[in-house]
Amino acid sequence: MMESKNRKFWGIVLVVVGIVFLLDRLNIIPVDIFFAGWWTLFLIIPAIYMMFKQGIQIGNVILLGLGIYFFLNERNWGYSYLILPAALIILGIAIIIRKR
Repeated sequence: MMESKNRKFWGIVLVVVGIVFLLDRLNIIPVDIFFAGWWTLFLIIPAIYMMFKQGIQIGNVILLGLGIYFFLNERNWGYSYLILPAALIILGIAIIIRKR
């Protein structure tokens, strides 16, 4: 069962990376490996990986939320006023679908 989830995760990662590089090659969206906020991927990717591996847990959700928050701040997209409502919604969903 774990091997199947692991394969699915890495398959999804490869598909997403391939699509991003394809869009770059077709000049649809420019992709720079070191974009503003690239370091936030060190929070987002492990959080998503652990969600696939261990299921959705509060710690994973918090890590993902922090990564997304920092990413939005780095990109100057100014959605910080939505953080509290989004955090409450995500926390509620995590509690509802938690396996325990």
